Amino acid sequence: MEQNNAVLGIVGSPNPQGRTNQLVSAALEGASGAGAATELIQLKEHVVAPCRDCLPWVCMDNLKCSFKDEAFAYLSGKLLSCGALVLGAPVYWWDVSGLIKYLILKMFRVYARSGPLNGLPALGLAIAGGTGNGLVSGLRPLYHFFQMMQMRALPPLPATRFNFPQALDKAAQQGEQIAGLARERAPFANLEERLIWYDDLPYLDMSRAQERELLAALTCSAASEDMSPAQGLARARARGAAGQR
Repeated sequence: MEQNNAVLGIVGSPNPQGRTNQLVSAALEGASGAGAATELIQLKEHVVAPCRDCLPWVCMDNLKCSFKDEAFAYLSGKLLSCGALVLGAPVYWWDVSGLIKYLILKMFRVYARSGPLNGLPALGLAIAGGTGNGLVSGLRPLYHFFQMMQMRALPPLPATRFNFPQALDKAAQQGEQIAGLARERAPFANLEERLIWYDDLPYLDMSRAQERELLAALTCSAASEDMSPAQGLARARARGAAGQR
């Protein structure tokens, strides 16, 4: 399949006008401003059917689903031919949407063993609305997907409705970065290099308590223009020590 250098944005939300779409669009605007071609796909318009885990496991050899699934054929074709990926997901109950999960599981089944996406630059964006809980937990399925598919992921971007303007700015900056990376892949030489790469990424190893501290820090810094996230984190820890959750 012919490849291009376009940055592909996938919105994994059923709401095409929601914050997930805004975050992915901000990243694509940053990439476009840096000279990259971009494409935006709403996953709600291409819903992948559940993987049937059929045996014998022929799809890992012939690299296509054994059952007719036009949405998966379309999306997998886009993923295999793009120069970089921006994948955005809403966070529901500390987890990503079913739209995202169906795509991820079938990509694992068909393509994970052959590794056609080795070195593909990728960025995961998760937006936790409501209370903001799950701002890191919602990123983990995206980055597990990137790691298993051997993509070379940029640092994740935790976002909530409380720090959303700052998250939009950061998404645009990361879009500029991924545009440069899309011009030439840097495949992993081996499994050890890939594991080290992902172990070094921020946020993903946080405990639930640390995740809630991060949420408090981002909320505090967003509420005060004079307060950095680090200062917000310090305030959150002080309040926690005082029993003021």
